[in-house]
Amino acid sequence: MAQDLVNPEGEVVLGDEINHVRLITLNRPRQLNVISSKVVSLLAEYLEKWEKDDDAELILIKGAGRAFSAGGDLKMFYDGKKSYDSCLEVVYRMYWLCYHIHTYKKTQVALVHGISMGGGAALMVPLKFSVVTEKTVGIWDFQFLLKFVLIFLYIRPDG
Repeated sequence: MAQDLVNPEGEVVLGDEINHVRLITLNRPRQLNVISSKVVSLLAEYLEKWEKDDDAELILIKGAGRAFSAGGDLKMFYDGKKSYDSCLEVVYRMYWLCYHIHTYKKTQVALVHGISMGGGAALMVPLKFSVVTEKTVGIWDFQFLLKFVLIFLYIRPDG
């Protein structure tokens, strides 16, 4: 029942406004905060809203539970394998989100703890700053991260 306390309404992304700070929490701790199409949409919503908010000066992104994000929601991809377009749409939105984060006008910081792999690492790469703990586990191979940077920063969603 601890899950009910951490994620009471089943919201997969939480957004809080504290003075001039805006806090985004990836809120699927039992699934290690995997990134689904709903998570990508909600992240984009919050970021777009707060980019226009003159009171917002700092955006923090963190994960609930023991992970920042284990990456893409493989179950979502498996369930959508019959529809090739739906999988491409999610990947396209993630590319757009990472590009939007890279070009964002306000300061953003990822507070990374626990697991950060795949899409989770890709989410933190374009942020201005990332704070990691000694318990952070991820794929930190330079070649791997370089590929994500090249993909997400140089392939623009608009062509």
